Amino acid sequence: MKININGEDIASQVLEQEIQNQRRQHPHLDNEQLKGLAKQSVIDWTIIRQHAEEKIASVPVALINNEYEKLITEHGGEKSFLEHFDLKKTDVSSVKKDLERTIKINQFLRDLTKDIPEPNGDEILQYYKNHESDFTLPEQVHGAHIVMRPNPANPQVAYNEMKEIRSKLREGANFAEIADEHSSCQDPGGDLGWFAPGKMVEGFDIVVFSMDIGEISPIFLTEFGYHIATVYDKKPPRLKPLNEVKDDIIDRIKTDRGDDFISEWVDKQKEDASIEIIEEKAEKKK
Repeated sequence: MKININGEDIASQVLEQEIQNQRRQHPHLDNEQLKGLAKQSVIDWTIIRQHAEEKIASVPVALINNEYEKLITEHGGEKSFLEHFDLKKTDVSSVKKDLERTIKINQFLRDLTKDIPEPNGDEILQYYKNHESDFTLPEQVHGAHIVMRPNPANPQVAYNEMKEIRSKLREGANFAEIADEHSSCQDPGGDLGWFAPGKMVEGFDIVVFSMDIGEISPIFLTEFGYHIATVYDKKPPRLKPLNEVKDDIIDRIKTDRGDDFISEWVDKQKEDASIEIIEEKAEKKK
């Protein structure tokens, strides 16, 4: 497939790269669907870039260099950055050129959407009610555990020791003291603090989040070894109050409105744009 937009030929690798991007975002779609999404994305962003380069003549060199410094810092320095993307020192100028283009696009889109209105109180409240799950803190437990990694040649030894430990705990022994004495966990007293589902391995979560406060778990096995767990306290799911999330909601609404505005603007530009798409013969036969 060849694409020409307002007299500019789009390199085939640009389309191929966008197909891969779409595949990561939509792994359930087939190749033709991915190609269609990629084609529209390339067209839309090319039109945006062309207008950005027309409206914003230049970007201060200091700003480009600052963005480059932030980029290489995120990757542990320039050497690591170049190695990660299989680049050479001579490619730095191309990287900075891409950064300049991105800066222009971002500035252009900010200018384009600068008059998007702030949501009013009713709109904020309605968004809050419609997206309560987004603002709900999950259930949490304050738990502790004793863990012992068994010898693969004779795991029964560790299991038997854990049985003795559990008996002591059920008789009233102090969990933290027993953990300090027997557990391979580095946390004092085996105390894991507060955590929500997903922080620990799945097998651990299944056990701990089914327990009551003060309960001593059965011995159970995960990839880290044999465990005995207890729960010191629990917090049920909690909806954050509106005043805690109001600023986030405002940003979300404005972002959604901005995206809609940009999409409508691009559609209007495409009506007057010269867009030529040529399907290659080899692709037509498939």
